[in-house]
Amino acid sequence: MPDLAWNPHLAICLDFTSKSYHLARDHLVNETIDHNAAECQLELLWTVNNDLERQEWDQQLEEQQAATEKEILAREEQEQLQQEQERECKLALQEDKKKYCHKHAPIPQDAMIPTEPIIIPVPIATHKLCKGDYCKLYFFTNKGLKDAELTP
Repeated sequence: MPDLAWNPHLAICLDFTSKSYHLARDHLVNETIDHNAAECQLELLWTVNNDLERQEWDQQLEEQQAATEKEILAREEQEQLQQEQERECKLALQEDKKKYCHKHAPIPQDAMIPTEPIIIPVPIATHKLCKGDYCKLYFFTNKGLKDAELTP
């Protein structure tokens, strides 16, 4: 990640003619190179170095932008996948509601709870029904249910 505090594109070439760079110029001065040529060489070295730093900076910015784009694409893909899953869940719930409509029937809020006990037929009749045997219809008529209620 590039250091955003220092941008090499904004750098200004140093003044190599000043006294602070006199020692650096002295190291470059010899019989063929004078102080002006040394100054030009220092500027050339600074320019080459700055160009390399600019290329590095640009490459890091491109990598950072590519990584950001990848993150955005991954996030969008994740959101699309999540929306697709939600849509599939809704469709599955609708299918389930169609298939098992009695299971998803709305419960009325004003429904009265019965206060009287439920009358159950005689145990003989329920036992015969569980076994799958023949059972007389009499046990399920009003008279038969009243008889079942009276018997302990």
